[in-house]
Amino acid sequence: MNVTQCHLCASKSLVEVLSLGFHPLADFFLKEHQLSEMERRYPLSLLQCQDCGHGMNSYIVPAEVRYQENDYSYDSSNSRVSIQHFSDMAKEIWKRAKLKKGDLVVDIGSNVGTLLSAFQKLGAQIQGVDPAPNIAKLAEKNGILTINDFFNASACKKILKKARPKVITMTNAFNHVSNLNEFMHDVVSIMDKNSTFVIELPYFLEILRKKHFDVVYLEHVSYIGVMPLVPYFKKFGLTIEHVEENDYMSGSLRIFVGFGKEGPSVAKHIALEEKAGLYDKKVWKKFAESVRGCKMNILKELVSARERGGKIVAIGAAAKGNTLLNYCGIDSALIDFATDASPLKIGKYTPGSHLPILADDAIDESVTDALILAWNIAGLLKKKIGSRHPTLHFITPHVVGS
Repeated sequence: MNVTQCHLCASKSLVEVLSLGFHPLADFFLKEHQLSEMERRYPLSLLQCQDCGHGMNSYIVPAEVRYQENDYSYDSSNSRVSIQHFSDMAKEIWKRAKLKKGDLVVDIGSNVGTLLSAFQKLGAQIQGVDPAPNIAKLAEKNGILTINDFFNASACKKILKKARPKVITMTNAFNHVSNLNEFMHDVVSIMDKNSTFVIELPYFLEILRKKHFDVVYLEHVSYIGVMPLVPYFKKFGLTIEHVEENDYMSGSLRIFVGFGKEGPSVAKHIALEEKAGLYDKKVWKKFAESVRGCKMNILKELVSARERGGKIVAIGAAAKGNTLLNYCGIDSALIDFATDASPLKIGKYTPGSHLPILADDAIDESVTDALILAWNIAGLLKKKIGSRHPTLHFITPHVVGS
């Protein structure tokens, strides 16, 4: 579905600020038998509303296709970084929301239950909601009660049979929602005056600050800044009580929404966004030029390595890595295979580029160069893999050629 109006303010004044061509779904990792099937590609470009500043993809792939047509491949429990992050997050929310033992915490897009498990250890009653069947089954095996559905009126009825949640969390999923108005109506329907809705997701500003163009992919319907959310939440009687940044995913925003007063951190972040030019078309034009430059630099580095007789692999089969591979036109002509630690990805193939995904230990002494796709954990990967292969040359996107 082509996007013709802003998801937040309904304005039709939308401007394309970045075009990345046509892409398959970034999280649609392929099984071997699917390689011979026609692979669907969709336009991937970033629009910005000229009235409120909200960022969004120009095209929305139906949620049922994104999360239920193929096995979903992201498992939040597969990374020590993620486990620690969600443990710390649960503790902070517990204090800020003044949770007590027995209070209900609902996690929307709960995945395998890593965050809910941390709340459970603190004494909360928990409930997950996730639309991916394979992921919901893994969560249930982990002892995390999960409604295998999208967060909708039906899911809300099931939640209210338990209680009204004191806290509703949503990590890296609010930006995936196709119909935000309907979604927010459902969120408010299960809240009371003391409830807190906590959203964490990649910060729109960080895309601009760090040239993270590969965070743009088809699963990400929206790109969130603070300024457009203030009037949007007010339509539902809600305010942003607190907002903060953290280093998760190399730059995330955590937003506390409720029925209280707007916190001073809101104005602070709006000022940062405006100063950085997040809502300035001229700044975005320069950004688009830098993205094209990044593409040329990466290809130059990879071609140079191949010409030297090098064997190149890609490390960390992250969804954002697929945006990079497909935008740059990188495939098996330049890279032999990709590696990942997740059992949900090993044995499959990257979408579009069709690189086989092997375990990290498939890297041997014949490999000379490694393109790090999961750049948010580049330091960890370099330490882990570099310790076994000290001569391996690492190439990190956004740094190449700078």
